[in-house]
Parts: sequence; C-alpha cells; structure tokens
Amino acid sequence: MAKILIVDDERGIREVLTSILTKKGYEVVSAADIKSAEEILSRETIDLALVDMLLPDGDGKNLIEAALRKLTNVVMISGHATLSSAVDAVKMGAFDFLEKPLDREKILIVIQNALRETELKRKNEPQIIFSSPKMKAILEMAEKYARSKEPILILGETGSGKEIIARYIHRISLFSKGPFVAVNCAAIPQELAESELFGHCKGAFTGAVESRKGKFKNAEGGTLLLDEIGDLSLPLQAKLLRVIEENKITPVGSDKETTIDVRIVAATNRDIEELARKGKFREDLFYRISGLKIEIPPLKERKEEIPLLAKFFLKEICEKEGWVYEEPPEEFFEKLKEFEWKGNVRELKREMLRILLFGEGKVDLKLLNEIKVVKSDSNQLKNAKFEAECEKIVNVIKKTKGNVKKAAEMLNTARSNLYKKIEKYNINPDSFREEK
Repeated sequence: MAKILIVDDERGIREVLTSILTKKGYEVVSAADIKSAEEILSRETIDLALVDMLLPDGDGKNLIEAALRKLTNVVMISGHATLSSAVDAVKMGAFDFLEKPLDREKILIVIQNALRETELKRKNEPQIIFSSPKMKAILEMAEKYARSKEPILILGETGSGKEIIARYIHRISLFSKGPFVAVNCAAIPQELAESELFGHCKGAFTGAVESRKGKFKNAEGGTLLLDEIGDLSLPLQAKLLRVIEENKITPVGSDKETTIDVRIVAATNRDIEELARKGKFREDLFYRISGLKIEIPPLKERKEEIPLLAKFFLKEICEKEGWVYEEPPEEFFEKLKEFEWKGNVRELKREMLRILLFGEGKVDLKLLNEIKVVKSDSNQLKNAKFEAECEKIVNVIKKTKGNVKKAAEMLNTARSNLYKKIEKYNINPDSFREEK
C-alpha cells in the first residue's frame, strides 16, 4: 500500500484529498508546513508527496530536494500557478504540476503515474546505506554540489561506492529528469575512445558503416559519469577540457560542433593529483574538474557501517534468490568487522552472496573462517556469483563421489541443467569417483 504525504496549509484541502485517497486504498499522512513535512520525510518512507506551492514557512518547491533524496516523487499543486513556476518545479525534479481547483479524476491519474515512476526509481537506483559521521558529511557535501552545474570529482578505492554517490548526485540535481550514463574510461580501447565519447559520422574510419551518437549525446540533459578518468589519453584529455569549457562536442569525421547540456561527474581510484604532477594527467583538466571534490573513505575507516551493509545485502540477496531471510546472530556481524575488506563495499556484498549460496539461504558462522579478503579486480567481482556457483557444484559432486544424478537431487535441479553447468565450468565428475 503506497503512502502519500499531503502538504497544504488549507485544512479543507488536506481533508478532501485524504478522503479521496484513503477510499482508493492509499495510506495518507499530512502536514501544514515545510518543517512538519521535512520531519515526516526524514522518519517515514513516503512514496509520493502532493505539495502546495505556497506554504506558511516558504516555497513548497523547497521540499523537492528533500523528497528526491528519499526517492519520493513530488506533484506540486497551486491555486496561483504560472507557467514559469510550473516549469521551474518540473526542472527541479517534480513529476507534475496540478492547478486548483483540483479535479478528482485527474488527481488519481497523476498519482497512479507518479507512483509507477517511484517504483521504477527504487528498483533501478542503488540505495545508500550508511551510519558513520564520515559518510553523513559526504552526503551533505553531495547535496550541496548537486545544486551546481559544475563538474564533480569523486575519489575512492575500488568498490567504495563512487558510482552510487554519482547516481545520488544525479537524482537530486537539476539534471535528474535526464538520463544517467556511466562510461568506464579504462575499458575503452584508446583508438575508439574519442568516438565512444563524442560520436562519429558514417565513413569517419574503417568500420564506421553508420553514424553513431557518443556518450555525451546519450547523456543529453542528464549526467555523464566518466569513471576511471585517469586512464584517458593526454590528447583526449585536451579535447575533454575543451568540451567542459565550451559545452560543445565535435563527432569524429565531422567539422560541425554540437552544443550539449550535460553534467559531468568524474571518478577515479588513482591519485590523480600525483599523476598531474608527473605529467601523466593534464594539470589544467585536473584543476577544472576538482573544484568540487568528494573523497570516499575505504570501508576499513567506517567499520561501524559493516553490520548495516551486510544485513542489507543479505536481505537483498535472499529476496532475489527466493530465500526466507533469517537474522544471523550478532556475533556474525561483529566478526565481519575484523576483516580488512580491501575490495570495500563490493567485496562485502560478494562475500554475503557466497555465504548464502553455500548455506542454501542460511548464514553459517563456519563460513566466516574461510573468508580470504583479497583485493579483487573488477572481473573477479563481476563474476563472483558464477565462481560461488561453481564451488558449490564441485562440493556437492565431491559429496556424491561423482554421481551426477544424486548431485542434481541435492541441488534441487534437473540433471540436464546440472550437466550444462558442469560443461560451463569445465568440471570433471569422474575425477571424484572412488577407485575400484
């Protein structure tokens, strides 16, 4: 059941809207001013807020940012609406704008559509789980930076959550209505990097059989995350600097500039300032993108968050895999704090997946002793689930001494499916059979 917040200083409006919405099965809470609404948003999960434009303690638009931080959609309402105020509200991230007197049918249609978008947002957006003062300060800084159109530089170790912070900034920024596009600069072949970012015209080079938009155009009106920006070549860095300065790109093979409106967020796990000093990264580009800088501390410096994150991942994995979540003992979460977690949050999530897979959806404390925290590269982390599945199959086949039929029964899967997995992971069941 969706929960809707009504914010209006007119008691009659609040009562009428409450009556309409509760009859439709929605849970409704209300507030008469911004302060009361902010308190509700801070302590409750609100799916949609209907907010009057003019409130006793300020402009209702001031609530949009607070709501977007909680992935809560906003519909502005007003009896004194102007086209410019409606446009401003939508630019700030409001889903829609309704004029008083309110039409009952239109209200219900807009609410239904807004709630659908809220659900999609929450499914697609990673949540930020934190409890440490360091991360609280980072989020407060991100909220301030989000109001600007200037580039932002996010620094942090692999797996520390740089992209999650970038997505958070996008969600509460002036660019939230546009797309969020992420590109890993380290993964692009140097000869294709310019085309990947700026696009190309048909026939621009061998293999360019048709024109193609680059990442900048794909991110038009939204946010472009340039992950691992320190891996861009120096010539491309020079072109990127010009794009930032002039808000214009030139596709490969074209002599025509195209104006763009994109918020750039750069991220790296490297000491980019040191690279600039050594001449391996352009100093002028470094200074241009580092005016607004966020440094994410590694997980080992915010160990108080480990139990909170682990619990969140365990619940998320159980829901995805169809297991019933059972709360592990406190000892389990305390034990997790003893490990170094060089792969940071991503490493922690991988281990929670491994433990649940081996425990058939249950947490076995013995498995903690097997954790070997090593710094994993992105490919290892990406394939963590497959690695865990392979280990699990091998262990079961060992137990059955190479009997695939029994192994399939123990794994609760069809024998044909298990044979596919055996072939996929190059497992030899015969090697586990007892010698006669």
